[in-house]
Amino acid sequence: MVEIRRMFFGGNTANGFYSLHDNIIGLNRNRLFILKGMPGGGKSSLMKKIAEHMIEEGFDIEYHHCPSDAESIDSIFINKLNIAIADGTFPHVIDPTYPGLIDKLIDLGRFIDSEKLMMSKEEIIKAKKNNKIAYRRAFAYFKSAKIIYEEIVQNNKISVDFSKINYITRQLTEEVFSKEVEYHKEISPTERHMFSNANTPVGFIDYTETILKWIPTIYYIEGEIGTGKSTLIKRIMEESKIRGYSVEIYHNSTIPEKIETLIIKDINTCITSNKLGLDFPHKKINLNEYFNEKVKNDKDYEVYNLLIDNAISNLKTARKNHEILEKCYKPTVDYDGVNKVKEEILEEILTYVN
Repeated sequence: MVEIRRMFFGGNTANGFYSLHDNIIGLNRNRLFILKGMPGGGKSSLMKKIAEHMIEEGFDIEYHHCPSDAESIDSIFINKLNIAIADGTFPHVIDPTYPGLIDKLIDLGRFIDSEKLMMSKEEIIKAKKNNKIAYRRAFAYFKSAKIIYEEIVQNNKISVDFSKINYITRQLTEEVFSKEVEYHKEISPTERHMFSNANTPVGFIDYTETILKWIPTIYYIEGEIGTGKSTLIKRIMEESKIRGYSVEIYHNSTIPEKIETLIIKDINTCITSNKLGLDFPHKKINLNEYFNEKVKNDKDYEVYNLLIDNAISNLKTARKNHEILEKCYKPTVDYDGVNKVKEEILEEILTYVN
């Protein structure tokens, strides 16, 4: 069965646009194709078509979605071939580490008819300016939401019995690492950071299900804000590193310093605070048992959610401006040329199959 996973390597967060694009593929890669170009220039469609072809060939695929438009693809990764294709344009700027060796830079901008594009000059400049304003406002609301979130943490943690949570953490750590290693350890353990969900113009999009469905052992950590879910997962992550295990670390989509999901690849085990963990066979660790809910301030939660809603509203405005840019660029693009590039990339990828 072909394994298809979906995730994000960029996020609209309280820290602004948060890039984890260096984690798309390791430096030991066979090939990284970096696409440069313009809005509506066919980068996402090119990657989707190549991914579809490789799935038909029986290869597992990772789709890396765009947090500013979850229907679009920022990159794809063909794990077995250790090959990736990525959109290297702003804000997820990627430059080749080994240009001409294992990294190939492909400029799709050469398929633009500049004379046609000049007819939309004023519209493009205006849309870009408005886009920048919308993102500035969105990130300001996310940043404000983080301040309120930290206030909720400080308020709630007063009524948490952390001595018992520390005991549970030690028990869980012993249980997790009592499992025998299922995979041969890599020469150099890998540590890969990403998001399984994102704040997007259409709201919160969560692809965690596509990640958890391939993991046989799942621990779901339930707990109110401030009960230490992220801290617990971080402790198990650190123990994984000490043991030399390879890990995938999925960050919180609004506050990226917090960890939401950890996958320990060597023992095929996941520890997650994402509620989608409830949809799969799991063991629940309920930290709320050591928390007195009477301390909760519902007004703070309301303010936090309102700020997130306002941030999303501004992401929606930014998306509308991006659609204006795409509308301006699309009529000027030679898509036959883009399609030819797609065929050339696919032909090169297939040389690695055997």
